[in-house]
Amino acid sequence: MSYLAIYRRFRPTSFDKMIGQEQIVKTLVNQIESGRVGHAYLFSGARGTGKTTAAKIFARAINCQHPVNGSPCGECEACKKLADPSNLDILEIDAASNNKVDNAREIRDKIQYPPVAGRYKVYIIDEAHMLTTEAFNALLKTLEEPPKHAVIIMATTEPHKLPTTILSRCMRFDFKLVSEKRIAELIGGIYDELGKPYEREALTAIARAGAGSVRDALSIADTCVSYTNGTLTYKDVSEVLGSADNSKTLALTRSVLEGDVGATLKDVDELISLGKSVSLLLKDVSATLRDLLIVKTCADPSGVLNAPEEELARLKEIAEIRDAHGIFRAIEIFAGIETELKYSTNARVVFETAAVKAAMPSADYNIDALLSRIDKLERALESGAAFCQKSADKPVIEQKTEIKEESPVVKQDEKSDRWAEKEPENNDKLPRGTSFGAAYEEYMADVNEDDAPKEEVVPVENQIGIDVDSFVQAKGGGVVEYGDREKKSVEPTIPEKKESAPASAEETVKPKFSDGRIWGTVLRRLRADKNIMLWIACQDQDAKTVDGEFRVIVGGENEYNMISKAESVATLESIVSEMTDAKVVVVRRGDQGPDELERGVEKAKEIFGDIEIKN
Repeated sequence: MSYLAIYRRFRPTSFDKMIGQEQIVKTLVNQIESGRVGHAYLFSGARGTGKTTAAKIFARAINCQHPVNGSPCGECEACKKLADPSNLDILEIDAASNNKVDNAREIRDKIQYPPVAGRYKVYIIDEAHMLTTEAFNALLKTLEEPPKHAVIIMATTEPHKLPTTILSRCMRFDFKLVSEKRIAELIGGIYDELGKPYEREALTAIARAGAGSVRDALSIADTCVSYTNGTLTYKDVSEVLGSADNSKTLALTRSVLEGDVGATLKDVDELISLGKSVSLLLKDVSATLRDLLIVKTCADPSGVLNAPEEELARLKEIAEIRDAHGIFRAIEIFAGIETELKYSTNARVVFETAAVKAAMPSADYNIDALLSRIDKLERALESGAAFCQKSADKPVIEQKTEIKEESPVVKQDEKSDRWAEKEPENNDKLPRGTSFGAAYEEYMADVNEDDAPKEEVVPVENQIGIDVDSFVQAKGGGVVEYGDREKKSVEPTIPEKKESAPASAEETVKPKFSDGRIWGTVLRRLRADKNIMLWIACQDQDAKTVDGEFRVIVGGENEYNMISKAESVATLESIVSEMTDAKVVVVRRGDQGPDELERGVEKAKEIFGDIEIKN
């Protein structure tokens, strides 16, 4: 007997073996048990989610003589006859190859014949969206009023391509993607039955590669069985999927997040030179960035990713390079080129352009990229890195502030005595031509006991012959009187710097901003604070300052109801108050009162009301 693929060998034959579609199974089982079987069904959903399997089980169950929990028993005479592929009561038609109007007419003609082995004659039309418009029109009447013994089940992955006249005549069931956990459990059970040893991480990798499709996951599992005779590992699955060296994809992602354009292009070239297609490379990079975002934002990423500990450690290390905004923006950039790659004649250039764009947030004016740059600057300021000047040739020398010890306090009498020893012979006045600056410098040098040489002070010409007593007193210093070697020395005092008086309440006014700048700041702050609903409502609205009020002029009724809420006004006032003292008032467009021209006319009427103006 030839080898049978795993997905065919382990195809469910009863509803209780189907996974991930509990709500659909429950409805179909209740219909079978209660006898309320419809005449037309539409099973829609992604590939490999169980549409055709459910249709086959349902077709046998409604013909079974003794159904067990809504599923065919497999033991009665009807079940045995219907298990034969040559039976004429369950007909499976591939609409991809039988999509013409003649094929629809054939169904319409043969559906009139009663069943042979069971109670119902079931037509399963797979890939129903491939039927032509004429074929759909030929089936309309039959689909609306089929014979009592006929049931039509259509399965499709693209229900939007079916005419509404067909959709309205069918009982629709939407099959959803199956979770990775359920698929991993299914594969584990199959491997146990086959006697194939495996690692838990390997099952998770296979289930993740299936992307919610059970059939895709089972096909990969079938390949992995043949890949190795020993225990199936996570590395084995990675090699089967074409991502043999996952470290290179992580290296590319690291280069992108670090902003190293040269390393990014080098890593892309290395991966493509290994034979990896651009589409597969895009898929791997997008998946890695998604894992990084999970690691960055989830408290327990291991519960979501189910990856080995060493890979989680590497992901956490790379996730620290950039904040969540930067990682999210990189995902957006790579996801945005998926469609472009399909129609591009040079897919590599498209991918490299996206990689360079993601690695250069400084050239990206997207809001998430800007937030990422702001976060990077804030972290640099907190660590002090923004103030470090680095040079490739010269080492960075830290400047240390040298703290000098305070000079010992010298008593007033000691200062006077020392100064007396340096007095000139003329005890009445200092020599004419000696400036106050020179005298003061000499005096302070002696008081501070500073023996360092002083620069020569050039006498000021306009101070020659000035009486030093009056000059010193006018400058705020001490007056030195000489005579009989008795001294009255007053230490010169440096005039204290007068602090400017605080501005009055009238002078303390917040900076003046234009109405456009205030409103623009409000919109940016609402977007940055993730206040999306209020931000959307404020779009395309106007604002201006009138009579001490910052009026938000709203056009639409829904927008007015949103913005005029108390919490919305409070949010706007918290932002506007940073730029102006005007109170925020929300008005409808047309109710904002007279404009400046009208107010000017009214004011002129008040002033010149009693004067008759003639032409």
